[in-house]
Amino acid sequence: MLWMDHLENMEYLRDSVRLRAYGQQDPLVEYKNEGHKMFRGLLSTIESSIINTILRVSLQSVGEKKIGLPAEAQRSGAKVGRNDPCPCGAKKPDGRSIKYKHCHGKNL
Repeated sequence: MLWMDHLENMEYLRDSVRLRAYGQQDPLVEYKNEGHKMFRGLLSTIESSIINTILRVSLQSVGEKKIGLPAEAQRSGAKVGRNDPCPCGAKKPDGRSIKYKHCHGKNL
């Protein structure tokens, strides 16, 4: 999204730099300088976005992260069949249960 916004902004810059030729400024030099400033701004925005994302990540202990099922389903020891409803309780939009093989069993 940030890259697409940057490309759109570069198109607007190209149009606006043409008008600077009337002010006795070289449009190519102005485009390069302004484009470089915008690119540095893009990089700093991406970096801050990455840092914010990293800071918001919550860590899970190893015991909770087996296959993404609720803790009570993992500890129960009961084996879930492929066509049984998924223990996580996921539902389709019409309210029916999703089968284990289409939910958490997909990665197995």
